[in-house]
Amino acid sequence: MLLVSLLALGNVLTMQLLLRQSDNLAATMNLAGKMRMLGQRIALEALAEQRHPDDSWPTPRERYATFESTYAALRDGGSAYGLEVQPLDARLQPALQALHEGWLRYRLAIDALLLAPPMASAQVMSVMAASEHLLARTEALMDRLVQFADDAHQRALMSSLALFALDVLLLLLGYALLSRRVLRPIHVLTRQCREMALGRYGTRTRLSTSDELGELARVLDHSAAHIAQLLQDVAQERSALAQMQAMFNGLAENTVAGIYMLDESGRIIYANEQLAQILGYGRAQLSDRFPMERLFPPPARAAAHQHSARHERSALRADGSKIEIEIFGSAMTFQGRPAVIGLVMDITERKRAEMSARRAALVYQHTSEAMVVTDAQGVVQDINPAFTAITGYEAADILGRRMNVLSSGRQDRAFYEALWTSLRETGSWSGDMRNRRKNGEEFVERLTISTSYNEDGSVHSHIGLFADVTEARRREASIWRQAHYDHLTQLPNRQMFQQDLQRSMDSARASDLPLALVFLDLDYFKEVNDTFGHDMGDELLRQVARRLQSCVRSSDQVARLGGDEFTLILRDLKRLEDAPAICRKVLHAVAQPYELSGSTVHVSVSAGVTFYPRDGDDGVTLLKHADLAMYAAKEQGRNQFCEFAPTMEQEAQNRRLLLRDLQQGLDEGEFALHYQPIVEMRSGRTVKAEALLRWNQPVRGMVSPADFIALAEESGLIVPLGDWVMREAACQLAQWREEIAPAFRLSVNVSPVQLNSSGHCVQAWVAHLQDLSLPGSALVAEITERVLLEADKDTDARLQTLQGAGIQLALDDFGTGYSSLSYLKRFDIDYIKIDRSFVSLLSQGNEDATLCQAIIAMAHQLGICVVAEGVETREQHDILQRAGCDYGQGYWYGRPMPAQELTERLRAQHRAPQPAPAEHG
Repeated sequence: MLLVSLLALGNVLTMQLLLRQSDNLAATMNLAGKMRMLGQRIALEALAEQRHPDDSWPTPRERYATFESTYAALRDGGSAYGLEVQPLDARLQPALQALHEGWLRYRLAIDALLLAPPMASAQVMSVMAASEHLLARTEALMDRLVQFADDAHQRALMSSLALFALDVLLLLLGYALLSRRVLRPIHVLTRQCREMALGRYGTRTRLSTSDELGELARVLDHSAAHIAQLLQDVAQERSALAQMQAMFNGLAENTVAGIYMLDESGRIIYANEQLAQILGYGRAQLSDRFPMERLFPPPARAAAHQHSARHERSALRADGSKIEIEIFGSAMTFQGRPAVIGLVMDITERKRAEMSARRAALVYQHTSEAMVVTDAQGVVQDINPAFTAITGYEAADILGRRMNVLSSGRQDRAFYEALWTSLRETGSWSGDMRNRRKNGEEFVERLTISTSYNEDGSVHSHIGLFADVTEARRREASIWRQAHYDHLTQLPNRQMFQQDLQRSMDSARASDLPLALVFLDLDYFKEVNDTFGHDMGDELLRQVARRLQSCVRSSDQVARLGGDEFTLILRDLKRLEDAPAICRKVLHAVAQPYELSGSTVHVSVSAGVTFYPRDGDDGVTLLKHADLAMYAAKEQGRNQFCEFAPTMEQEAQNRRLLLRDLQQGLDEGEFALHYQPIVEMRSGRTVKAEALLRWNQPVRGMVSPADFIALAEESGLIVPLGDWVMREAACQLAQWREEIAPAFRLSVNVSPVQLNSSGHCVQAWVAHLQDLSLPGSALVAEITERVLLEADKDTDARLQTLQGAGIQLALDDFGTGYSSLSYLKRFDIDYIKIDRSFVSLLSQGNEDATLCQAIIAMAHQLGICVVAEGVETREQHDILQRAGCDYGQGYWYGRPMPAQELTERLRAQHRAPQPAPAEHG
């Protein structure tokens, strides 16, 4: 510490001395520079005073005194210009003396200049020479000062290096002394302590010093010897204790029995982990003087304090559940006090197994399922009573014999080989088997065989469990047939058809022989069903099914998909041309007359034919294409068949696109109503009109109702579309009746789908008329004969609602359908409209004229008015008028027109009533 302090003090003093020398040099340099500037200023002021003697210039004496005082400060030391300087070094005194001599010459030149007349060039030149001389001496002094400063800096650097070397030397000497006297003994002592920490107490130090470290080394040697002896004694005792502890730990760490120890008050002072798991408590909780009475009832606790006891008791777990345990307790002395140590075993599973075995014995004896135990070779070893009840064999009849005594002979050798293979490979087998009872009666059993093995893996026995499922299998077969066959015709139904179609396609793919699918739909079946009733309709379907089966081979399949739809699967055709021959045979057979309860009925069938794989590679596609072909056959006139063509799918796609556009048109308001006048024939006045729907599609242009009405009916869009027509027509009618013709009436076509739809409410129409203050009699609902044919109680109710509101009914296209005249009375029809097919060829005296006259006369007799459609000529108008027809509608009276055009026509008629109709183009 002393050396370090001295070194620090020396460094400080050295730096202080160097700083003072540096400050003195800086001040000296500053004064030398001021002397140089002062000499220049004196010359300039002298020259200025000579030129301008009248100005107030400093006297030369003042400048001389300042220069002399600065010189004296540099020479002897002192103060000048506020700076303290030391005398110049002796090495610089000659340069200062030379400066002073130059100053004296300069001063004389200045004085001579001041005494000379103005602008005396000789004196000026003398002054300039003296000034140069003084300046040279001043510069020489400053150069010497700079050189002296550099030398001083160099000396200071060398002094610092020398001082640093001295510091390093002194520190090395100090470290050597510290290492010898302190660090080396400490290292020796540290190694001894590390050895002692590692248990090597025989290690000794070799320090002979008499200082404190030497004394500490001797104490450590003595302590190590004493500790070594103590450890030897402890090791002997620990070895004996470890043997005892290992024995106890081996017993306590078992995973079978719980071990506990009780103190004299019956509290647990030790419990192993297995006991904690058995009782559901934490081990620390049990070992912390847990009271015995919380685990065992008093008898168990008393038994546990006996000198030696074994007993079985119920114990309570931590969650409150009960378990069965077995206790082995023994009295002992622990730390001089009485205690009990014991073992606890959880015997819950053993008790449960014993109970299960007793229940199993009861089940074995009393179950309704037969059980049989055989050895590895299948020899019967034991049977239960149910075995005797099912088979009739007593134990004496079957024990020691093989189970083949029950064989009915229905299963072949391969069946039994598969059974034994399954037993060898998996140890089990399950399935149905047909066997024979002792009395010879056959029965079906559901048999499950399991295998029991010995410890070495060999088969010990086979256990068979079976039940009599004869009746169950009969019921299942009946249910399966009901699920796969049509109950009416006993033909395969749609589900069975789909399965057979898939199998047939797989077979066709394997055999490379074509497969034909024929989709059949009866023509006019609905009319027969409505006319003769559903019972006769069902009988017709049964007769059709028999005829279809008679037209195909036994390898082919006839199925009924539902309603009047049938299919034929024609398998393994030699060539595609074979299918049309079968189709023609089917058409001829189905078209033959049917006798139904004394009535002769004629129906036909339309068929669509597809071939696999030409027309589709899956059942869904094949059936869809057959359906398209069938519809094509119906469109061609029915009672014929069509083969599928790709254009049919395109047509179906066109229908889907049209349906999409139809929905979009309804959403975006692309529809409008045109109105065709209906003229009163007697007066020639337009008294009614029929609202006709028009669709102006942005891409397709004007779409004919014939192209979209049927599609709208099929898709159900006719319901919202018809509601729009009804509301739009009613609003226009209200405007006409209010502004022009108060008695004007309007006819609106109502589709059968609207009236048959469960989601349609005609009451909304009535409410709309009431909102418009329109009487129901202002509106006529035009229906077709199809409505009358398909009417049910809901349809009747809707028609009655319309008529109850005063809305009249008109029967459109009269004479083209199959309705009977009874419908006219039943539905209280107000108008019938003679179809244009009867009017278009109308001429005086022909058959159509006679028919029209008959229709008009019949309608008038029933109190029904008649409207003739399609009137296009004067002759047709005259014939119908003479026959007594009430109203006419057709191009001769006017084409369908927008509402505005009809409005103008009504206004013109109102202004100038016409006695007779005029011809309109």
